[in-house]
Amino acid sequence: MKLSQTQPEPIPNFEMPQEPIKVALILGGGGSKGLAHIGVLKELEQAGIHPDLIIGCSSGAVIGALYADQPHIHRLEKLLLGLKRSDLMDISIFSSKFGIVKGILFKAFLDKRLKAKKFHHLQIPFIAVATDLKTGELIEFGAGEIIPPIMASAAVPGVFNPVFYKGRYLVDGGVVDPIPVRIAKKYGAHVIIAVDIGEDLSAKDPGHFFDVARRSLKISHLKLSDYVTKDADVVIRMNFQGLGMFSDSYNQEIYEHGRKMTQAMLPQIEQLIQDRLPIIHEESFPPWVEADLAE
Repeated sequence: MKLSQTQPEPIPNFEMPQEPIKVALILGGGGSKGLAHIGVLKELEQAGIHPDLIIGCSSGAVIGALYADQPHIHRLEKLLLGLKRSDLMDISIFSSKFGIVKGILFKAFLDKRLKAKKFHHLQIPFIAVATDLKTGELIEFGAGEIIPPIMASAAVPGVFNPVFYKGRYLVDGGVVDPIPVRIAKKYGAHVIIAVDIGEDLSAKDPGHFFDVARRSLKISHLKLSDYVTKDADVVIRMNFQGLGMFSDSYNQEIYEHGRKMTQAMLPQIEQLIQDRLPIIHEESFPPWVEADLAE
């Protein structure tokens, strides 16, 4: 991997929606714990809260793109809650010296499940973030092809191969910013709801040097998550512990936990929207909601 020899190409610019961004939803990274985002979306949808912009990092980029493509929570529940790790991760220690997952299954899944192939085909404006391995920059993708940026956003270092796209080697956006609230701020969102699906620190004492290293990394991630969400209006935080990055044994429990933590925050979210936004009349509903109402 010759980082110094890569010649980056321009990243297509995200096109701002014509209407002001009333509600931005930021979906953070966390592997299989991303299924909690489905629970969050379920509760928001049932409460009549429809994001005008979704920004996703890592597993949040996967869930966010699938929802922005076809914003119907029942479809997402059917599609993802029964998913197994082996459906997405073709693990081979011989696949590459830069990652143990080849990524063929993951790409095939996105090809099959995403109707939109470019960002402007999505029903909800959406941005995915990834990290440039050469410069350390957070790169935002909101235009052009959609599948390579999602794969890059979810390329957990050491697990997935870095994704070479637009002359850049890209890895998980969470390396720089696991919950990219600052992007929503930049685009002037009136209400920013951030979802943090990180794990709490384990109560178990470290048993050896690997435990110490892992706990230290987790502390860094928790502090970074606290820092990057300070400008969000509402942070929906999970309190997961001991689930690991890629477990598929607790899909339903993770989803239900997402619902529960969102239910607890709904009064605050609804009050904030009522205070900051004008009354939303039926004719101002997003197009995908208007289509549902017409049926």
